[in-house]
Amino acid sequence: MIAIPLAKNESTVISDLYGNSPYFALLNEETGTFKVVENKGCGDGIETAKFISEQKVDSTIFYHMGEGVYNFLHENGLKVYSCVKNYLSIDEIYLQFLGNRYKEVTKSNCSALLDSGTTSISCFCKKIK
Repeated sequence: MIAIPLAKNESTVISDLYGNSPYFALLNEETGTFKVVENKGCGDGIETAKFISEQKVDSTIFYHMGEGVYNFLHENGLKVYSCVKNYLSIDEIYLQFLGNRYKEVTKSNCSALLDSGTTSISCFCKKIK
């Protein structure tokens, strides 16, 4: 299952928000079906990350994400993927996952892929080398 942030309950397009996203679609990568759940951690990135990690998903995708949220998800065994700032529908996300066409965020590329929606972002990953 992959968690996809949504701006509204009835949305079918990824939200540019992550920690402030009020809903998430939980997409079954095998069937393409999904259910929408209310984000119990909405408004707080780490609380959202905790909520997502409790949803029995193995991965998530984002438009904007800061390093604190990424670190929590990564440390809890979730794969984190970037949509590379493209507003994609749930169907498009599903099809791209079938084709294995997503950029997984890793310690070696996180400084280039993560941000919190601002232009001045630093990532601990640059310091690990």
